Amino acid sequence: MRSVIYILLLILIGSDKLASQTNDLIFVKHFTKKNKVVLRVLPKNKTSFDETTAKAIEVVRYDNINGVLTNSIVIEDLLRSFHIADTLNWMKLFRKDKDKAGFIYSMLYPTNTNEKLAADEKTKFEKMTFDMMLLSCDLDRDIANACGLYLADSSINNSKKYTYKIAMYTNSMSATTNQLLSLDVDASQLSTNKNITDLKGKSKKRVCTINWQAANYNSDYSGYNIYRSTDNVNFKKVNSSTVILLSTQFEKNKRYIHYGDTMREANKKYYYHIKGITFFGEEGAASNVFTTFSITDVTSIPFIDSAKVIQNKMVKLKWRMEDDKETTLPKKYILMRSDKDNGVYKTIYESSTNLNYSDRSPGQLNFYRVAAVLINDDTLFSYSRFANIIDTIAPASPKDLKAIVDKKGIVTISWTKSKESDLQGYKLFKSNRLNDEFVQINNKFITDSFTTDKLNLKTLSKKIYYKIAASDNNFNASALSEAIEVKRPDTIPPQAPILVSVSQKTNCIEVRYILSNSDDVNKEILFKKKIDEIEFKDYYTFDPKDSTGIILDTLVEPGQTYEYQLRSSDEDKNISYSRSLDVLFETGFRKKINDITFTVDRTSKKIDLTWKYDEKNVEKYVIYRSKKDEIPTIVKTLEGNTLQFTDKTVNMGNVYEYRIKAAMANGAESIISSPVTVEY
Repeated sequence: MRSVIYILLLILIGSDKLASQTNDLIFVKHFTKKNKVVLRVLPKNKTSFDETTAKAIEVVRYDNINGVLTNSIVIEDLLRSFHIADTLNWMKLFRKDKDKAGFIYSMLYPTNTNEKLAADEKTKFEKMTFDMMLLSCDLDRDIANACGLYLADSSINNSKKYTYKIAMYTNSMSATTNQLLSLDVDASQLSTNKNITDLKGKSKKRVCTINWQAANYNSDYSGYNIYRSTDNVNFKKVNSSTVILLSTQFEKNKRYIHYGDTMREANKKYYYHIKGITFFGEEGAASNVFTTFSITDVTSIPFIDSAKVIQNKMVKLKWRMEDDKETTLPKKYILMRSDKDNGVYKTIYESSTNLNYSDRSPGQLNFYRVAAVLINDDTLFSYSRFANIIDTIAPASPKDLKAIVDKKGIVTISWTKSKESDLQGYKLFKSNRLNDEFVQINNKFITDSFTTDKLNLKTLSKKIYYKIAASDNNFNASALSEAIEVKRPDTIPPQAPILVSVSQKTNCIEVRYILSNSDDVNKEILFKKKIDEIEFKDYYTFDPKDSTGIILDTLVEPGQTYEYQLRSSDEDKNISYSRSLDVLFETGFRKKINDITFTVDRTSKKIDLTWKYDEKNVEKYVIYRSKKDEIPTIVKTLEGNTLQFTDKTVNMGNVYEYRIKAAMANGAESIISSPVTVEY
């Protein structure tokens, strides 16, 4: 106990939550509230306590304005423990708690009963009683006041800053004091304690055990009070003595407090919260609320009395608790059903008072269990009870048939899986004609909702039909489903189209063709590309009714060679191609050169011309020059890879006009450019 109390003392002394000052004799802590500053004096040891009690302490408060101290007020001129003859104050304390008051009185004013103790035993005893006194002061401000270790200053202004100077008289008869320490307090900064948010607990029968991690609040609280309520509004204290975190030599790092309480009434909801006691002997805010139930001990489990099958359509069930006297104790019963004894049970009925139920939609195999939910939400389960319905009803026909077939003739047929719990599987039927008899083609039940079949591709019939039937565990078979039509895959390409000829006309290329005459063609396209390009591009998609046999391609450029090809395809993406033909489109003329620029250099006596031209196979550029209003003449012929000309045969004061013409390797020429006028 002594070590525990000392640990709590050290927690208070080392707290960061409480502002403090210290010297060799005492610590002083403060807690700022609205219109009040509370001071706690903590002697460092019993010797310090005895000295401060004998000589007394003076507390003076100053207004602190930017470090300048003014307006001194003596808050307490004799802070010491109650005098032995102060009967009035001691009687008030004894009336409040005679045991605690008696302990403090005997500690402050001991008799000679411990004179017979050895010196070391006497020292240990005095230290233990001193530690217990400090703990009592932590938990009760009246005790702290009686010991001269508590002071409340109720004359403050919360908008000011203060400095408290604590001094000790030189002796009990002297008016001279020696300052021990000073304490700065900003009254606008109100002190707070940590909220307790981790209250938890559990209950068994009528005993509730709550717990919280008290070690997390060591710097805020020295002890705790426990409160209980039945309506979550009116709480009453249940502990007779303050609850503290007790450590022992076996639990030096103990962190939790556990508190047990007996709930008086059975089958009732209870609420608990706790309040910490600050080191100034005041209660903090209430913690979070823990809710629990007090229940009567239930010794039996639910029991299904009967499960009768009525007309092979319905199961009538009755249940109770094995001990009839306990049947009214659960707050509700839950009836559950599964198609397997150890399967997943699903709720089909709940009731707080009714103890029977008629299951009007049972399966073929039915296992029932009843759960009894107690007031604290504990759940008790019955053993299972079996009821069997003989199935004579066929499953529903499969729906939503779909089929996909690949080029190899592999058909994948799928459908929506039936919801019957006793479904055994499916049968697959096939026919070459919709109105012919469908023949079953599988000799084992299909257990999934899809299957495959291999088609014969070497047959004249282009379509085949499938139907599905479902069967349950009693071999009740459904009607055949709606038929699904499957087209046999076509692996033969259509007859190839014919590209008859391609030839140049005045301003276009004429393409003559004959389209495929296969009846399954669904798309025919004319492709086109320049001779130096790698891939063909779509040029024209034919209308199925097209019969002209001629296309005029006007999207051509002089000097380009174009290649053409036809493609025919069917719905199965079988493709056939015509031969490809190419033709040169040549008119003998190219577009004129438009992008011509010039610069004049009169110092070097020259004119520089540059131009851009994107035609290919240029062999020569011919440069024409004339003076204004004269006939142009050739001044220079350049190689086809030259795009610049310098004219050094110019004279000052003249206006020149330049024109450029391109000559191609095949003899074609561009239109001569527009004149470029240069003033020199």
